[in-house]
Amino acid sequence: MEQRTQHTERVAFLGLGHMGAPMARQLLAAGHPLTVWNRTAAKAGPLVAEGARLASTPADAVRDADVVITMLAGPDAVRSVADAILPALREGAYWVEMSTVGPDVVRELGERVAGRVTLVDAPVAGSTDKAAAGQLGILAGGDADGV
Repeated sequence: MEQRTQHTERVAFLGLGHMGAPMARQLLAAGHPLTVWNRTAAKAGPLVAEGARLASTPADAVRDADVVITMLAGPDAVRSVADAILPALREGAYWVEMSTVGPDVVRELGERVAGRVTLVDAPVAGSTDKAAAGQLGILAGGDADGV
């Protein structure tokens, strides 16, 4: 018999596009309390129906989160969301940046959160089918304890 572990980490997932929505669904299925935000709020509807809480703003999504995951369209979207969430991120939270943005953006984010939040650079290997099946490869980098 498979035993499920009860997770208590409060997770915020920002970006519910083709990759983000199935990734967030995997977190819900694993039992994580999940808050979601997306620029187009309607995309969050199916996840809210499955138990996620919808946040009205990026800051609202991350305010109480232990782990924040961003899966956004590119560098401009990541910078825009960073501007919105940085004042609201809890000290000691983990920010897992999974968007395809490149090392310069990740370095910039790392400088902006240094000493307050643990940033993990975690781009994925795989596509929407792997995301839906919970089989993405994750290439995590950053401080060894945070990773």
